[in-house]
Amino acid sequence: MMTQLLIVDDERLVADSLAELLPWDELDIQHVYRAYSGNDALELLNTHPIDIVITDIRMPEFSGLELIEKIREANSRTKCIIHSGYADFEYAKKAMSFQVTEFVIKPASDEDILNAVRRMKDQLYEEWQLLFSQQKVFAALKEQAPLIRSLFLNDLIKGKKFGYGELETKSEFMNLPFRTDDSIALMVIRLEEGFAEFDQVSLSLFEYAILNITEETLREHFDVITAKDVYDYLVILVKVNQRREDKAIKSGKSVQNSLLLEQLALKLQENVRIFLKGRISLIVSTWGSFARDVPDLYQECIATIRRSVGNDQEIFLTLDDKRLSTQVKSLGSLYEPPSLMQLFDMGQKEETLAKIESIINELEEHWSDSQEHLLEVFLHFSSAFTYAAHKNGKLLENLIGSDYEPIISRKPFLSIRQLKEWTFKVANLLYDDLNRDWVDAKSLSIKQIQQFVINHLAEDVTLQAIGDHVHMHPVYLSKIFKSRTGENLSEYIIRLKMEKAAFLLKQTDDRVYQICTKIGYQNPPYFTKLFKKYYGITPQEFRDASMEQ
Repeated sequence: MMTQLLIVDDERLVADSLAELLPWDELDIQHVYRAYSGNDALELLNTHPIDIVITDIRMPEFSGLELIEKIREANSRTKCIIHSGYADFEYAKKAMSFQVTEFVIKPASDEDILNAVRRMKDQLYEEWQLLFSQQKVFAALKEQAPLIRSLFLNDLIKGKKFGYGELETKSEFMNLPFRTDDSIALMVIRLEEGFAEFDQVSLSLFEYAILNITEETLREHFDVITAKDVYDYLVILVKVNQRREDKAIKSGKSVQNSLLLEQLALKLQENVRIFLKGRISLIVSTWGSFARDVPDLYQECIATIRRSVGNDQEIFLTLDDKRLSTQVKSLGSLYEPPSLMQLFDMGQKEETLAKIESIINELEEHWSDSQEHLLEVFLHFSSAFTYAAHKNGKLLENLIGSDYEPIISRKPFLSIRQLKEWTFKVANLLYDDLNRDWVDAKSLSIKQIQQFVINHLAEDVTLQAIGDHVHMHPVYLSKIFKSRTGENLSEYIIRLKMEKAAFLLKQTDDRVYQICTKIGYQNPPYFTKLFKKYYGITPQEFRDASMEQ
């Protein structure tokens, strides 16, 4: 069991000695952090998943007991060990109320410290074993089944790809009757008049009630999965159930199912109006295959709400196959992280060329006849190339010569083939120049630092960890990073974290606390404060603004 340890002592020598001289690897301690005050300790606790804390009692700002009290308020599972003088032994009685079960008297031997930590690790292991016992896991899965299914449907409507075996395994695990290539349809529900006046808690109860009414209305003939999307619409995935299939007449079956689904959808709209005193608009998609067609059916429903429903109330619409052929979307591969700019930052030529190839392939496959999408890709590439040249202290025009003409003339290419040839030529010219500059050791070190930060963005990206990776003292690597890039290393790390958070807020329906974890923060309020400082608005306000665009 890999563990993270924090040592807190206002005597730097004590903290540094314990952190650096004891054989923590023998106890499978993954990271050892140190803090020289209570405030420093709280900052680390808010940003790292600390399992065990060793703390002195008498410290400036606030005492070790006050620190432990704050730890208990935030995370009751964190284990605390008091490491203090004999005169403070009486504090141990008070410490017991904070679930402190270890008190090591200074000066303690290495063996005493290691044994105390070992006992805390054993307690942690036993607690996790109990938490994840088979009985508890199955009980939790049963209780959380609706949420798990909802998250699964949200993955499907966002276009997440599942292999055949993975899809079948997930369906069986969640006890779903949906299998690959089953005929399915989507319903999208928008809450309207009668619901807007309620607060968020009450509205959640109404949404829960509507989903229950939906399942009850459809259950005789259809199996369903329900979810709430990022736009606060209710999404229902349906397929004909086995009972109806057994009774169905083979000829004309799909037409009969479509008519039945429309009739039941209208009945659902009426039931909500009667029983909940509220109005909903409802869009029913055409039929498609599970799970391949789910994202396209969903996007068409959302586009229809935007184009055809607007501000009208209690609208009921069914879609046809012709509407799907007119759907317009942006290129997903163009905006997926890591971006071209980040790849140029890291100097990863092969990855950069692979990214360009994937974008070109998507353009050829889906938008070969769209001059507007061709322009979108051209402008994106041009921006990334200009950024890469300027970051290297050069003018793009000087690096690529006559190939700069398409940018300055603002005349996009007339074919994807021309764009592809130009793009790969310019990218190779840029990397030829970058490689000449990366010959010197400092540039190579910067590349390694940036690579480490990108690869560990959701993990430990402290100066100490980076220094250990590139074999440099943290103070020295900060100086060379600033001198070579013009940006403080800490600012660079925060910028990448904030950019990734912004992308996840735009492109996923992950909750703020989930995004917080994905970029290496464990404290959502701290992440929200940092995000607002960087973008001027909170994460939720940023997501809301993105949806309005």
